[in-house]
Amino acid sequence: MKQHLGGYRLWLALLLVCAGLLWPQRGAEAMYVSGGDLVRNCMSDKKQDIYACVHYVAGVIDYHIVMQSLGTAPTLPFCIPPSISITESAFIVLTYLRTQPQHEGFIAAMAVPMALNKAFPCKKQAQTGSKKKK
Repeated sequence: MKQHLGGYRLWLALLLVCAGLLWPQRGAEAMYVSGGDLVRNCMSDKKQDIYACVHYVAGVIDYHIVMQSLGTAPTLPFCIPPSISITESAFIVLTYLRTQPQHEGFIAAMAVPMALNKAFPCKKQAQTGSKKKK
């Protein structure tokens, strides 16, 4: 019986490997969301597309917050006020992308911080105590 199960496992493993090799591969263009894809999702009549748009923007915002908390400063910081919702942030990104068509074919993850930086730049903190009075 033990030998029979071992043969079964071998055939199952072989079947899985063959299925993986024969499974149709997605093209490289499907590996990221472009600015054009994000605009189409945000402008769609379908609820799931709009949710995808808002959640994509939320994911980029979350990523930046995590990077900042780890001490890795993003190259394009933005400081969204607490009164601004994720939906409002997504609308700001959509507005930016519609006025900046050069982002259409490029990764949207780069355009989201650009839009948010333009709308919500971080104010430089005054460095108290760095200047000595004479």
